[in-house]
Amino acid sequence: MSVSSRIDRRDFLRAGGLGLCGVGMLDVLKAQASPGSNSKAKSMIVVWMGGGPPHLDMFDMKPNSPEEYRGQFKPIQSSVVGLQVGELLPELAKRANKYTVIRSVTTENKPGDHSQAPLYWLTGNPRLTTGSDEFPMYGSAVSKLRPGPSDLPTFATLGEVDVHTHNALARSFLGPAHSPLLFDPMKDKDAVTRMLSPQLEVSAFDKNTDLLKSLDSRLRSQDTKDELISGLDQYQQTAFNLLRSPKLRNALDLSKEPAASLERYRRLMPDKKNRYPSGNPHHFLLARRLVEAGVPVVHFNLGYWDWHGDNFTAGKQQIPMFDSAMSALLDDLEARGMLESTIVLALGEMGRKPKIDNPKAAGAGRDHWDYAQFVLAAGGGFKAGNIVGATDKLGERVTDKFYKVESFGRTLYHLLGIDPDTVVRTPANRPVKLIGEDVPIIKEAIG
Repeated sequence: MSVSSRIDRRDFLRAGGLGLCGVGMLDVLKAQASPGSNSKAKSMIVVWMGGGPPHLDMFDMKPNSPEEYRGQFKPIQSSVVGLQVGELLPELAKRANKYTVIRSVTTENKPGDHSQAPLYWLTGNPRLTTGSDEFPMYGSAVSKLRPGPSDLPTFATLGEVDVHTHNALARSFLGPAHSPLLFDPMKDKDAVTRMLSPQLEVSAFDKNTDLLKSLDSRLRSQDTKDELISGLDQYQQTAFNLLRSPKLRNALDLSKEPAASLERYRRLMPDKKNRYPSGNPHHFLLARRLVEAGVPVVHFNLGYWDWHGDNFTAGKQQIPMFDSAMSALLDDLEARGMLESTIVLALGEMGRKPKIDNPKAAGAGRDHWDYAQFVLAAGGGFKAGNIVGATDKLGERVTDKFYKVESFGRTLYHLLGIDPDTVVRTPANRPVKLIGEDVPIIKEAIG
Protein backbone atom coordinates (compact mmCIF):
# COMPACT_ATOMS: atom_id res chain seq x y z
CA MET A 1 0.00 0.00 0.00
CA SER A 2 1.41 3.39 -0.96
CA VAL A 3 1.80 6.19 1.56
CA SER A 4 -0.67 8.36 -0.31
CA SER A 5 -3.37 5.69 -0.23
CA ARG A 6 -3.17 5.52 3.56
CA ILE A 7 -4.09 9.21 3.94
CA ASP A 8 -7.84 9.60 3.84
CA ARG A 9 -9.72 12.68 2.70
CA ARG A 10 -10.40 13.86 6.27
CA ASP A 11 -6.68 13.83 7.13
CA PHE A 12 -5.84 15.64 3.90
CA LEU A 13 -8.36 18.41 4.58
CA ARG A 14 -7.23 18.82 8.19
CA ALA A 15 -3.57 19.04 7.24
CA GLY A 16 -3.89 21.22 4.18
CA GLY A 17 -7.15 23.09 4.14
CA LEU A 18 -8.78 23.40 7.52
CA GLY A 19 -5.55 23.25 9.52
CA LEU A 20 -4.58 21.34 12.64
CA CYS A 21 -4.75 22.94 16.10
CA GLY A 22 -5.27 26.38 14.64
CA VAL A 23 -2.62 26.58 11.91
CA GLY A 24 -2.78 25.48 8.27
CA MET A 25 -0.02 23.23 6.95
CA LEU A 26 1.08 25.69 4.27
CA ASP A 27 1.35 28.42 6.88
CA VAL A 28 3.39 26.15 9.16
CA LEU A 29 5.83 25.46 6.33
CA LYS A 30 5.98 29.15 5.50
CA ALA A 31 6.63 30.12 9.12
CA GLN A 32 9.24 27.41 9.63
CA ALA A 33 11.10 28.35 6.46
CA SER A 34 12.06 31.81 7.71
CA PRO A 35 14.29 31.13 10.76
CA GLY A 36 17.12 29.72 8.65
CA SER A 37 17.54 32.90 6.63
CA ASN A 38 15.87 35.78 8.44
CA SER A 39 15.87 34.98 12.14
CA LYS A 40 18.29 36.96 14.28
CA ALA A 41 16.88 35.74 17.59
CA LYS A 42 16.99 32.13 18.75
CA SER A 43 15.47 32.92 22.13
CA MET A 44 13.66 35.62 24.09
CA ILE A 45 13.43 36.68 27.75
CA VAL A 46 10.47 38.86 28.72
CA VAL A 47 10.67 40.78 32.01
CA TRP A 48 7.08 41.86 32.56
CA MET A 49 6.68 44.76 35.00
CA GLY A 50 3.02 44.35 35.83
CA GLY A 51 1.19 47.51 36.81
CA GLY A 52 3.24 49.93 34.76
CA PRO A 53 6.71 51.25 35.68
CA PRO A 54 7.04 55.07 35.82
CA HIS A 55 8.62 56.23 32.57
CA LEU A 56 9.41 59.73 33.90
CA ASP A 57 11.44 58.25 36.76
CA MET A 58 13.33 55.69 34.69
CA PHE A 59 13.93 56.10 30.93
CA ASP A 60 12.11 59.29 29.89
CA MET A 61 13.37 61.94 32.29
CA LYS A 62 12.01 65.49 32.06
CA PRO A 63 14.38 67.53 34.27
CA ASN A 64 13.17 70.88 32.89
CA SER A 65 9.49 70.25 33.57
CA PRO A 66 7.67 71.77 36.57
CA GLU A 67 8.29 70.17 39.98
CA GLU A 68 4.89 68.46 40.04
CA TYR A 69 5.93 66.54 36.92
CA ARG A 70 9.65 65.82 37.19
CA GLY A 71 9.47 64.02 40.54
CA GLN A 72 12.03 63.29 43.25
CA PHE A 73 14.62 61.33 41.25
CA LYS A 74 17.40 63.17 39.47
CA PRO A 75 18.58 62.34 35.93
CA ILE A 76 22.04 60.91 35.27
CA GLN A 77 23.83 60.72 31.94
CA SER A 78 24.07 57.29 30.35
CA SER A 79 26.79 55.93 28.10
CA VAL A 80 24.68 56.98 25.09
CA VAL A 81 24.62 60.60 23.97
CA GLY A 82 21.14 62.05 24.39
CA LEU A 83 19.91 59.44 26.88
CA GLN A 84 19.46 60.36 30.51
CA VAL A 85 18.04 57.83 32.95
CA GLY A 86 16.89 58.04 36.55
CA GLU A 87 19.51 58.13 39.28
CA LEU A 88 18.30 54.75 40.60
CA LEU A 89 19.55 53.12 37.38
CA PRO A 90 23.33 53.65 37.55
CA GLU A 91 24.26 50.19 36.22
CA LEU A 92 21.89 50.34 33.27
CA ALA A 93 23.15 53.87 32.60
CA LYS A 94 26.64 52.41 32.11
CA ARG A 95 25.24 49.72 29.80
CA ALA A 96 22.97 51.91 27.67
CA ASN A 97 25.19 50.99 24.71
CA LYS A 98 23.72 47.48 24.91
CA TYR A 99 20.00 48.27 24.45
CA THR A 100 17.32 50.31 22.73
CA VAL A 101 14.81 52.48 24.59
CA ILE A 102 11.48 52.75 22.77
CA ARG A 103 9.37 55.72 23.90
CA SER A 104 6.74 55.79 21.19
CA VAL A 105 4.68 52.60 21.44
CA THR A 106 1.56 52.77 23.59
CA THR A 107 -1.87 51.16 23.78
CA GLU A 108 -3.54 54.61 23.86
CA ASN A 109 -6.16 52.88 25.99
CA LYS A 110 -7.33 50.99 22.90
CA PRO A 111 -8.80 47.97 24.70
CA GLY A 112 -10.95 50.39 26.73
CA ASP A 113 -9.53 49.43 30.13
CA HIS A 114 -5.91 49.45 31.29
CA SER A 115 -6.41 46.04 32.92
CA GLN A 116 -6.79 44.59 29.40
CA ALA A 117 -3.50 46.10 28.23
CA PRO A 118 -1.33 43.09 29.24
CA LEU A 119 -3.28 40.92 26.82
CA TYR A 120 -2.65 43.50 24.10
CA TRP A 121 1.06 43.94 24.74
CA LEU A 122 1.89 40.25 25.17
CA THR A 123 0.03 39.03 22.07
CA GLY A 124 0.37 42.00 19.69
CA ASN A 125 -3.40 42.18 19.22
CA PRO A 126 -6.28 43.82 21.10
CA ARG A 127 -7.63 41.08 23.33
CA LEU A 128 -10.04 41.03 26.24
CA THR A 129 -10.32 38.55 29.10
CA THR A 130 -13.64 37.42 27.60
CA GLY A 131 -15.56 37.97 24.40
CA SER A 132 -12.68 38.29 21.94
CA ASP A 133 -10.32 35.97 20.11
CA GLU A 134 -7.73 34.41 22.41
CA PHE A 135 -4.66 35.40 20.43
CA PRO A 136 -1.55 33.53 21.60
CA MET A 137 1.35 34.99 23.53
CA TYR A 138 4.54 35.16 21.48
CA GLY A 139 5.94 32.10 23.23
CA SER A 140 2.91 30.02 22.34
CA ALA A 141 3.30 30.94 18.67
CA VAL A 142 6.98 29.98 18.86
CA SER A 143 5.93 26.66 20.43
CA LYS A 144 3.65 25.91 17.49
CA LEU A 145 5.74 27.25 14.62
CA ARG A 146 9.35 27.03 15.78
CA PRO A 147 9.49 24.60 18.74
CA GLY A 148 12.62 23.95 20.76
CA PRO A 149 14.17 20.64 21.90
CA SER A 150 11.71 17.92 22.91
CA ASP A 151 13.25 17.53 26.36
CA LEU A 152 12.75 21.20 27.24
CA PRO A 153 9.72 23.47 27.30
CA THR A 154 9.60 25.85 24.35
CA PHE A 155 7.79 28.44 26.47
CA ALA A 156 8.35 28.68 30.24
CA THR A 157 6.84 31.14 32.70
CA LEU A 158 8.35 31.64 36.15
CA GLY A 159 5.33 32.27 38.35
CA GLU A 160 2.14 33.95 37.19
CA VAL A 161 2.06 35.49 33.74
CA ASP A 162 0.62 38.81 34.90
CA VAL A 163 -0.81 40.30 38.08
CA HIS A 164 -4.00 41.62 36.45
CA THR A 165 -5.23 38.94 34.05
CA HIS A 166 -5.20 35.91 36.38
CA ASN A 167 -3.18 33.86 33.89
CA ALA A 168 -5.84 34.21 31.19
CA LEU A 169 -2.95 34.92 28.83
CA ALA A 170 -1.74 31.34 29.23
CA ARG A 171 -4.77 30.23 27.20
CA SER A 172 -5.01 30.70 23.47
CA PHE A 173 -6.74 29.24 20.45
CA LEU A 174 -3.55 27.34 19.59
CA GLY A 175 -4.61 24.93 22.32
CA PRO A 176 -3.15 23.62 25.57
CA ALA A 177 -0.23 21.89 23.86
CA HIS A 178 1.28 25.34 23.27
CA SER A 179 0.46 26.98 26.57
CA PRO A 180 3.44 28.00 28.69
CA LEU A 181 4.85 25.70 31.33
CA LEU A 182 3.92 27.60 34.51
CA PHE A 183 6.11 27.06 37.55
CA ASP A 184 8.02 29.06 40.12
CA PRO A 185 11.09 27.27 41.47
CA MET A 186 11.95 30.20 43.73
CA LYS A 187 8.56 30.18 45.45
CA ASP A 188 7.91 26.45 45.81
CA LYS A 189 11.22 24.63 45.69
CA ASP A 190 9.80 21.36 47.03
CA ALA A 191 7.10 21.17 44.36
CA VAL A 192 9.60 21.75 41.58
CA THR A 193 11.94 19.15 43.07
CA ARG A 194 9.11 16.63 43.13
CA MET A 195 8.20 17.47 39.56
CA LEU A 196 11.71 17.19 38.21
CA SER A 197 13.16 14.32 40.26
CA PRO A 198 12.84 11.01 38.38
CA GLN A 199 10.71 8.52 40.28
CA LEU A 200 11.38 5.54 38.02
CA GLU A 201 14.30 4.13 36.13
CA VAL A 202 14.03 5.00 32.45
CA SER A 203 13.58 1.37 31.43
CA ALA A 204 10.73 0.88 33.88
CA PHE A 205 9.18 4.17 32.85
CA ASP A 206 9.26 3.16 29.20
CA LYS A 207 7.65 -0.21 30.00
CA ASN A 208 4.81 1.43 31.89
CA THR A 209 4.29 3.93 29.10
CA ASP A 210 4.06 1.11 26.55
CA LEU A 211 1.61 -0.76 28.77
CA LEU A 212 -0.67 2.26 29.12
CA LYS A 213 -0.60 2.83 25.39
CA SER A 214 -1.62 -0.74 24.67
CA LEU A 215 -4.44 -0.69 27.25
CA ASP A 216 -6.20 2.44 26.01
CA SER A 217 -5.44 2.38 22.29
CA ARG A 218 -9.05 1.66 21.33
CA LEU A 219 -10.41 4.44 23.54
CA ARG A 220 -7.89 6.89 22.14
CA SER A 221 -8.86 6.09 18.56
CA GLN A 222 -11.85 8.38 19.01
CA ASP A 223 -10.17 10.92 21.29
CA THR A 224 -7.48 11.75 18.74
CA LYS A 225 -10.14 13.14 16.46
CA ASP A 226 -10.83 15.85 19.03
CA GLU A 227 -8.23 18.63 18.75
CA LEU A 228 -8.65 19.70 22.38
CA ILE A 229 -8.03 16.19 23.71
CA SER A 230 -5.17 15.76 21.27
CA GLY A 231 -3.65 18.97 22.58
CA LEU A 232 -4.01 17.83 26.17
CA ASP A 233 -2.33 14.54 25.29
CA GLN A 234 0.56 16.44 23.75
CA TYR A 235 0.82 18.65 26.84
CA GLN A 236 0.87 15.52 29.04
CA GLN A 237 3.55 13.92 26.89
CA THR A 238 5.62 17.09 27.20
CA ALA A 239 5.28 16.85 30.99
CA PHE A 240 6.54 13.24 30.86
CA ASN A 241 9.49 14.30 28.72
CA LEU A 242 10.37 17.08 31.14
CA LEU A 243 10.17 14.68 34.07
CA ARG A 244 13.06 12.81 32.50
CA SER A 245 15.00 15.86 31.33
CA PRO A 246 18.43 16.36 32.91
CA LYS A 247 18.77 19.61 30.95
CA LEU A 248 15.84 21.19 32.78
CA ARG A 249 16.90 19.88 36.18
CA ASN A 250 20.39 21.25 35.70
CA ALA A 251 19.10 24.62 34.51
CA LEU A 252 16.92 25.02 37.60
CA ASP A 253 19.66 23.94 40.03
CA LEU A 254 21.19 27.22 41.21
CA SER A 255 23.69 25.31 43.35
CA LYS A 256 25.59 24.77 40.09
CA GLU A 257 26.00 28.53 39.69
CA PRO A 258 29.27 30.04 40.99
CA ALA A 259 28.88 31.89 44.28
CA ALA A 260 30.14 35.13 42.75
CA SER A 261 27.49 34.94 40.05
CA LEU A 262 24.73 34.31 42.58
CA GLU A 263 25.90 37.30 44.58
CA ARG A 264 25.71 39.58 41.54
CA TYR A 265 22.03 38.79 41.12
CA ARG A 266 21.09 38.85 44.80
CA ARG A 267 23.13 41.96 45.59
CA LEU A 268 20.03 44.13 45.86
CA MET A 269 17.38 41.70 47.06
CA PRO A 270 14.10 43.56 47.67
CA ASP A 271 13.04 44.38 51.21
CA LYS A 272 10.41 41.89 52.40
CA LYS A 273 8.74 44.74 54.29
CA ASN A 274 7.95 46.51 51.02
CA ARG A 275 4.22 47.11 50.66
CA TYR A 276 4.25 45.93 47.05
CA PRO A 277 5.67 42.59 45.82
CA SER A 278 9.02 43.46 44.29
CA GLY A 279 9.75 40.26 42.41
CA ASN A 280 12.78 38.03 42.75
CA PRO A 281 16.08 38.96 41.06
CA HIS A 282 16.96 35.27 40.85
CA HIS A 283 14.32 34.97 38.14
CA PHE A 284 16.74 36.86 35.89
CA LEU A 285 19.38 34.23 36.63
CA LEU A 286 16.98 31.33 36.11
CA ALA A 287 15.86 32.86 32.81
CA ARG A 288 19.48 33.05 31.66
CA ARG A 289 20.14 29.44 32.69
CA LEU A 290 16.98 28.21 30.93
CA VAL A 291 17.83 30.02 27.70
CA GLU A 292 21.40 28.77 27.96
CA ALA A 293 20.05 25.21 28.27
CA GLY A 294 17.98 25.66 25.09
CA VAL A 295 14.55 26.99 26.18
CA PRO A 296 13.46 29.41 23.41
CA VAL A 297 11.13 31.71 25.39
CA VAL A 298 11.14 32.56 29.11
CA HIS A 299 8.69 35.00 30.69
CA PHE A 300 8.42 36.23 34.26
CA ASN A 301 6.41 38.88 36.04
CA LEU A 302 8.71 41.12 38.07
CA GLY A 303 6.72 42.13 41.12
CA TYR A 304 4.06 44.83 41.07
CA TRP A 305 4.55 48.36 39.73
CA ASP A 306 1.06 49.83 40.24
CA TRP A 307 2.18 52.14 43.05
CA HIS A 308 -0.19 55.12 42.93
CA GLY A 309 0.41 56.97 46.21
CA ASP A 310 3.70 55.23 46.97
CA ASN A 311 5.50 55.95 43.71
CA PHE A 312 8.73 57.29 45.17
CA THR A 313 8.86 55.10 48.29
CA ALA A 314 8.31 51.93 46.27
CA GLY A 315 10.59 53.17 43.52
CA LYS A 316 13.53 53.42 45.90
CA GLN A 317 13.10 49.71 46.68
CA GLN A 318 12.20 48.20 43.33
CA ILE A 319 14.06 50.22 40.71
CA PRO A 320 17.56 49.48 42.14
CA MET A 321 16.80 45.73 42.19
CA PHE A 322 15.71 45.88 38.56
CA ASP A 323 18.81 47.91 37.67
CA SER A 324 21.18 45.41 39.30
CA ALA A 325 19.57 42.20 38.04
CA MET A 326 18.93 43.38 34.47
CA SER A 327 22.52 44.61 34.20
CA ALA A 328 23.82 41.25 35.41
CA LEU A 329 21.62 39.46 32.86
CA LEU A 330 22.87 41.58 29.97
CA ASP A 331 26.49 41.11 31.06
CA ASP A 332 26.09 37.33 31.37
CA LEU A 333 24.45 36.94 27.99
CA GLU A 334 27.11 39.05 26.33
CA ALA A 335 29.97 37.19 28.05
CA ARG A 336 28.54 33.89 26.79
CA GLY A 337 28.11 35.15 23.24
CA MET A 338 24.33 34.86 23.58
CA LEU A 339 23.14 38.46 23.54
CA GLU A 340 23.16 38.75 19.77
CA SER A 341 20.76 35.81 19.53
CA THR A 342 18.62 36.52 22.62
CA ILE A 343 15.95 39.21 22.77
CA VAL A 344 15.69 40.74 26.25
CA LEU A 345 12.62 42.87 26.94
CA ALA A 346 11.53 44.90 29.96
CA LEU A 347 8.16 46.64 29.89
CA GLY A 348 4.76 46.96 31.50
CA GLU A 349 1.30 47.59 30.16
CA MET A 350 1.48 51.39 30.60
CA GLY A 351 3.46 54.26 32.07
CA ARG A 352 2.56 56.40 35.07
CA LYS A 353 0.76 59.74 35.08
CA PRO A 354 3.28 62.54 34.47
CA LYS A 355 1.57 64.99 36.82
CA ILE A 356 2.16 63.81 40.37
CA ASP A 357 -0.77 63.47 42.76
CA ASN A 358 -0.06 65.33 46.05
CA PRO A 359 3.57 66.15 45.12
CA LYS A 360 4.32 67.65 48.57
CA ALA A 361 2.82 64.77 50.54
CA ALA A 362 4.69 61.75 51.92
CA GLY A 363 2.56 59.50 49.75
CA ALA A 364 3.11 61.38 46.49
CA GLY A 365 2.42 59.18 43.50
CA ARG A 366 1.53 58.73 39.86
CA ASP A 367 -1.75 57.28 38.63
CA HIS A 368 -2.31 55.10 35.53
CA TRP A 369 -1.21 56.52 32.17
CA ASP A 370 -1.86 54.72 28.88
CA TYR A 371 -0.48 57.38 26.53
CA ALA A 372 3.27 57.23 27.21
CA GLN A 373 5.66 54.58 28.53
CA PHE A 374 8.98 52.89 27.78
CA VAL A 375 10.19 49.58 26.43
CA LEU A 376 13.76 48.42 27.03
CA ALA A 377 14.82 46.01 24.25
CA ALA A 378 18.24 44.41 23.91
CA GLY A 379 19.86 41.71 21.80
CA GLY A 380 18.36 39.46 19.18
CA GLY A 381 18.54 42.05 16.41
CA PHE A 382 17.60 45.18 18.38
CA LYS A 383 20.03 48.06 17.90
CA ALA A 384 22.40 48.79 20.76
CA GLY A 385 22.77 52.31 22.15
CA ASN A 386 19.58 53.50 20.50
CA ILE A 387 16.52 55.63 21.26
CA VAL A 388 13.26 55.38 19.29
CA GLY A 389 10.64 58.09 19.52
CA ALA A 390 9.99 60.90 21.95
CA THR A 391 7.28 62.37 24.14
CA ASP A 392 6.35 66.01 24.73
CA LYS A 393 8.05 68.24 27.29
CA LEU A 394 5.84 66.90 30.08
CA GLY A 395 6.05 63.23 29.08
CA GLU A 396 2.32 63.02 28.45
CA ARG A 397 2.02 62.17 24.75
CA VAL A 398 4.11 60.68 21.96
CA THR A 399 5.37 63.37 19.58
CA ASP A 400 7.74 61.39 17.35
CA LYS A 401 7.64 58.00 15.58
CA PHE A 402 4.42 56.71 17.14
CA TYR A 403 3.82 53.00 16.58
CA LYS A 404 0.94 50.75 17.54
CA VAL A 405 1.44 47.73 19.75
CA GLU A 406 0.76 45.62 16.65
CA SER A 407 3.99 47.03 15.18
CA PHE A 408 5.86 45.94 18.29
CA GLY A 409 4.42 42.43 17.88
CA ARG A 410 5.31 42.31 14.20
CA THR A 411 8.86 43.39 15.05
CA LEU A 412 9.26 40.60 17.58
CA TYR A 413 7.96 37.94 15.18
CA HIS A 414 10.22 39.32 12.45
CA LEU A 415 13.30 38.98 14.68
CA LEU A 416 12.21 35.52 15.84
CA GLY A 417 11.96 34.35 12.24
CA ILE A 418 8.18 33.90 12.22
CA ASP A 419 6.03 35.53 9.58
CA PRO A 420 3.49 37.72 11.45
CA ASP A 421 1.08 37.18 8.56
CA THR A 422 0.94 33.44 9.24
CA VAL A 423 -2.74 32.46 9.22
CA VAL A 424 -4.08 30.79 12.35
CA ARG A 425 -7.63 29.67 13.00
CA THR A 426 -9.95 30.34 15.89
CA PRO A 427 -12.01 27.51 17.45
CA ALA A 428 -14.83 28.67 15.17
CA ASN A 429 -12.49 27.97 12.21
CA ARG A 430 -12.21 31.65 11.32
CA PRO A 431 -8.84 32.47 9.73
CA VAL A 432 -6.87 35.30 11.34
CA LYS A 433 -3.26 36.40 11.12
CA LEU A 434 -0.84 36.12 14.04
CA ILE A 435 -0.83 39.93 14.04
CA GLY A 436 -4.20 41.02 12.78
CA GLU A 437 -3.44 44.54 11.61
CA ASP A 438 -1.16 45.25 8.66
CA VAL A 439 1.19 47.81 10.20
CA PRO A 440 4.92 48.40 9.72
CA ILE A 441 7.64 46.92 11.91
CA ILE A 442 9.66 49.35 14.02
CA LYS A 443 12.61 49.75 11.65
CA GLU A 444 14.35 52.34 13.82
CA ALA A 445 14.66 49.79 16.64
CA ILE A 446 16.38 46.98 14.77
CA GLY A 447 19.77 46.53 13.16
